[in-house]
Amino acid sequence: MQTTDAHSSPEPWLRQQARTVRGRMLAAILWSLAGGLLIILQARLLATVCQRAVLEGIGLNPLLPLLAGVGGIALLRGLASYLGEHAAVKAAAQVRQQVRSQLYRRLLQLKPAGLAGEAGPLTETVTAGVEGLEAYIARFLPQMAVAGMLPLAMLLVVLPTEWRSGLVLLFSAPFIPLLMILIGKGTEALNRRQWERLSRMAGHLLDLVQGLPDLKIFGAAKREAELVATVSDQYRRGTMTVLRVAFLSAFALEFFATVGTAVVAVLIGFRLLAGDLTLLDGLFVLLLAPEFYLPLRNLGLSYHSRMNGMAAAERIIPLLNQSTAADEPGGLPIPAGAVELVCEAVSFRYGGQRGGVQDVSLKVPAGSLTALVGASGSGKSTLARLLLGLARPESGRITVGGADLTRLDQTAWRQQLAWVPQQPFFCTASIRENLLLGRPDADDAALDQALQAVALGAVLARLPQGLDTMLGDRGAGLSGGELRRLALGRVLLRDAGLVVLDEPTAGLDAANEQLVLDAVEELAAGRTVLVISHREATIARCGQVIELANGRLERVAAPQQYLELAP
Repeated sequence: MQTTDAHSSPEPWLRQQARTVRGRMLAAILWSLAGGLLIILQARLLATVCQRAVLEGIGLNPLLPLLAGVGGIALLRGLASYLGEHAAVKAAAQVRQQVRSQLYRRLLQLKPAGLAGEAGPLTETVTAGVEGLEAYIARFLPQMAVAGMLPLAMLLVVLPTEWRSGLVLLFSAPFIPLLMILIGKGTEALNRRQWERLSRMAGHLLDLVQGLPDLKIFGAAKREAELVATVSDQYRRGTMTVLRVAFLSAFALEFFATVGTAVVAVLIGFRLLAGDLTLLDGLFVLLLAPEFYLPLRNLGLSYHSRMNGMAAAERIIPLLNQSTAADEPGGLPIPAGAVELVCEAVSFRYGGQRGGVQDVSLKVPAGSLTALVGASGSGKSTLARLLLGLARPESGRITVGGADLTRLDQTAWRQQLAWVPQQPFFCTASIRENLLLGRPDADDAALDQALQAVALGAVLARLPQGLDTMLGDRGAGLSGGELRRLALGRVLLRDAGLVVLDEPTAGLDAANEQLVLDAVEELAAGRTVLVISHREATIARCGQVIELANGRLERVAAPQQYLELAP
C-alpha cells in the first residue's frame, strides 16, 4: 500500500499515484505522441497531393498511392488514439482501485474512532471522490506530456520550411497555457466549493433517510423535503457557474488558437503571392498550424480535470494520513491464552464532544465471562472497542497482562481477538467455507469438534450435504439461533484469547437462547469473554457485571446482586 507521508499535498500525491502505473502511463503518452507525429506525415502527403494536382496537373490515377497513404495514416492515427486512450483508462482504473482499497482499509481502522458518524461525506469521498481521480490520471497527465513534446516537434519541422510562420507559432503558443492558468485559478476555488457543498448534501441526505420515521411521526418530512429541494437548487446554480467559466475559458483558448492560425494563413498567402514560397510548403505549414495549437487547447480543456482531481485528493489525503493505533505497532509480545484487561482512568470522546466514555477504571479478570450492561448510548460499544485496541484512549491507559496495550505488537494482538456482532457475517458459500473464515487451516476433526461444542453436530447431520451445505445471502438456510451458534463455532476455531459478543441472544426464543448460552459457556473456557447484553438469562451466566451510565462506570457487581437491584 502506498504511503502518503512523503507527499501530503494534492499535486505530488496524485503524481505519486500515477508513478505506480508508470508503464501504462508511458504507453498512453507514446501512443498519443505517435498519433501526433503521424499528423505531420499526413499533412505533408496532403500538401503533396494538392501540389501535384493543382500546379503539375497530374491525373487521379498517379495520385492514388498518395491518397491511399493519406487514408492509411488516418487509420493509424485512429488506432494510436484508441490505444493511447485504452492505456490511459486502464491506468486510471488501476489507480482508482488502489486508492479505494487504501481508503477502505483506513476507514475500517478509523471507524471505531468516531468517523462513522460522517458516513455521508465519507461515502461521497470513496465513490465520487475516487472517480474524480480518473480525469487527472487519464486526461491531464498524458495531455500535459503530449503538449510539451508535440508542438516542439512541429516547430522543428515548420521553422526550416517557413521561419516567419514558425515565429508566429512560437510566440503565440505561450498565451494559451498562460490564459489556462489564470482562468484555472478562479475556477479552482469554485470547484472546491462545489465539492464541499456536495459532501454536506450527502451527509444531510443520509441523516434525513436515517431519521425518516421520526420526521414522519412529527410531521416534519414535507418541510425537510422542501429544504432538500432548496439546497439542491443552490448546488445546481453553483454547478452552472462552474460550467459557465469552463465554457468561457474554452472560448478564450479557441480564440487565441484561431487568431494564431489566421496570422499564419495571411503570412503564407502573401509569400505565395510574392513567389517566395512553394504551394507544397505553404499548404504543409498551413495544415500544421491548427494541429500545432491542438495539444495546447486540449491541455487547457483538461486543466479542469486537474482541478477535479485536486479537489478529490484534498479530501482523500487527510483520511489516508490520519493516524490510528495500528499505525504504531509496538514490539512487546502478546500474552498467551486468556488475558487480563485493566482500564486506568480511561476517557474517549467522539470528535472530542459527544458520546464515548469518561474516567473509567475497571478490571476484566483473565479467563472470566463478564457482562457489559447499560442503557443505549451509555458507552458499551465504545468501551469494547477500546479494550480490543480498535481505538486509543484520549487519556488514561489500558493494560493487557500488565503491559500497555499501545506497546503490544498490534498485528499479533489482532490475531488474538474475536468479535461477534448482533448480526454475524455469513457469505454465500458452504458451511465449511464460512467456518474456515475463522481458521483457514482447520481440518475436519477440528471443525467437527467446534460444531459439537456449540450443539450443531446433530443439526448438520440431518442436512443432506452436511458441512458442504450451501448457505444463501446472510446465512439463509439456517435459523437465527443456529447462525448465532455457528458464529460461536467459528470463534472456537479461531482460538482467540479475548472474545467480545454483542447481544448474542437478541431476538431469540427461550429454547434457542439457552442453546446459545450453553455455547457461550463452552467458548468461555480458558478465554476472556466480554458479553454486551440486556438479557437477564445472559447476565445470570456471567461471573461479573460491569454497568455503564452516560459514559461513566456505574458499578461492578456480581450477577445476582445486579439483577436484584435492577429496576
